[in-house]
Amino acid sequence: MLNTKSKIVYEKILPIDYSTVFEVLHKCDLLYSDIEPSKGILFIVAKDLENVVGTIGLEVYGKEALLRSLAVMPEYQNKGIASELIQRIVQVAKSIEIDTFHLLTTTAEQYFLRKGFRKDARENAPIPIQATSEFAGLCPSSAIYMVLHLSR
Repeated sequence: MLNTKSKIVYEKILPIDYSTVFEVLHKCDLLYSDIEPSKGILFIVAKDLENVVGTIGLEVYGKEALLRSLAVMPEYQNKGIASELIQRIVQVAKSIEIDTFHLLTTTAEQYFLRKGFRKDARENAPIPIQATSEFAGLCPSSAIYMVLHLSR
């Protein structure tokens, strides 16, 4: 059993370590079949000792980015880990001059609204974002499209 009292550390991971992300996504019932090293998705993970307990990804398309795979293991939820992962990925995005985050969600609409995202029509997403596998078919058409404009 994981120790929920331990200090959580956050780190970027390399594509070679995606398997740790997949494990969390699988346990949290999130899709990941299209995540592959060639896409160059940047992931930040939250770790308790050596166990990955949370993850978030950034799939970049010019000044736009698709927020991917925010997940926290159930026994670690409601401890601020997801909020910290979002803050850290926003810092990374700003450092590489991303203007806008985009995401699709089927379960976390209210959570992302509290984090400053707003709902929008899918057809308003930029073409490169619409062309991602997540938009083009991985996520159901019922998924809510949300946007966050980053301020400098």
